[in-house]
Amino acid sequence: MIESTNRAASGGSTGRTAAPSSGEPEPPVPLAAPANGRRLWARAAGALPAGRVGRRLVLMALVDSTGTGVFLAVSAIFLSRSVGLPISTVTLGISLGGAIALLTAIPVGGVADRFGPKRVLVVVSVWRAVCYTLYAFVTGPASFIVVMCTLALVDRTAAPIVQALVGQVVAEEDRVRTMAVMRSLRNVGFTVGAMLGGVVLALDTRTAYSCALVLNGVSYAGVAIVAARLPWVAASAGSAIRRTVSFRVLRDRPYFALALLNALLTLHMPLLAIGMPLWIVTNSNAPKAVVAPLLALNTVLAVVLQVRASRGSEHPAGAAVHLRRAGISLAVCCGLLALLPRLSAAQAVGLLVLCILAHTAGELYQSSGGWGLSFQLAKEGQHGAYLSVFWLGVSLQQIGAPILMNVVIAGGPAAWVALGAVIAVTGLAVPAVTRWAVAARAREAAAHGRHAGAGDP
Repeated sequence: MIESTNRAASGGSTGRTAAPSSGEPEPPVPLAAPANGRRLWARAAGALPAGRVGRRLVLMALVDSTGTGVFLAVSAIFLSRSVGLPISTVTLGISLGGAIALLTAIPVGGVADRFGPKRVLVVVSVWRAVCYTLYAFVTGPASFIVVMCTLALVDRTAAPIVQALVGQVVAEEDRVRTMAVMRSLRNVGFTVGAMLGGVVLALDTRTAYSCALVLNGVSYAGVAIVAARLPWVAASAGSAIRRTVSFRVLRDRPYFALALLNALLTLHMPLLAIGMPLWIVTNSNAPKAVVAPLLALNTVLAVVLQVRASRGSEHPAGAAVHLRRAGISLAVCCGLLALLPRLSAAQAVGLLVLCILAHTAGELYQSSGGWGLSFQLAKEGQHGAYLSVFWLGVSLQQIGAPILMNVVIAGGPAAWVALGAVIAVTGLAVPAVTRWAVAARAREAAAHGRHAGAGDP
């Protein structure tokens, strides 16, 4: 319909005979540009999930990420300049929070299985809103550590609970695509939030920092409001709370193995945030100013291509292929970085563009492959606990990754080649482990069918 309108507006053939001219020049009718605008708008709207549920989910992601972008831009400077905390105290608070988060992730996921991810997400979002607001009122080491430890009880449980909620309220064939759209908009939100944070940094006052931190808290209140308006789906009635709040899910060896492999592939995050910038600054002839455009290029590509890159990962076999591609792409990125010290400034910039392209491909394939496998291979009725295990591997990676990046940079080109080899082997191993997990689920289903049949009169 839009194309037909465009053709008619631009004077193209519509199958009718044109009316004879009256001899007077006709005024120009600028319909083509608005039609093109409508076409672009239709494409943008068509990329969003259909229906109120999908649009509320992406709104939730956008609000969350905008607040987070503001927080990431200003929090460290606030603690250093306004509160006057030493780096050692900040590191201690973050480490304690990380340890608490590891202990609470699986139990909170089990609670989501028992009471439903929607209810738990609302509670978690309100909890985060209060804690992040209190962040603005930190005055010293004691209050900072109390806020960090209280926040850590639920902070890292939000991501798997959101994914479990998507699994409940979105049709199976649309889950991965919905997660991809949410991730694209999260990148937009991070960028907008960082820009707002830049304004706060320019003001550089305690009042400005406090307002920014409170704004982040308000964003989580907004998430709670949007989540509360999502449809209610009853949780599985077959499980008891004392059983769901346990670590038995760790005994599922195929799923846990996939979680560990996925965690290794999520090294693309510290690679982009830590490894690549430090390597450019300390071991290349590229200008230091190139780091910001490279990060911007990665963000733009992630926003534009994430949905397209998620296609085909809706089933375990396709998701495994995506993770294999992620391993190969990230290995190529590491190999290119190993060549960087030998190149001139111009050559280094060209090579870094190729690195970003390879890195972004790995990032997009890892995200879509991880979503597909974690959804499809989680046991029915235990998605909260299983997705928490999958994200637990990411949390472990985030704790050790900064140390790993420092070791690789100190090791030089050979260390980059070694890291790339490990990542490549990890990606290549995913399809085999996926087949193991699928076979395990098939045996469990067959055994369950036999037991059900034996119980029939």
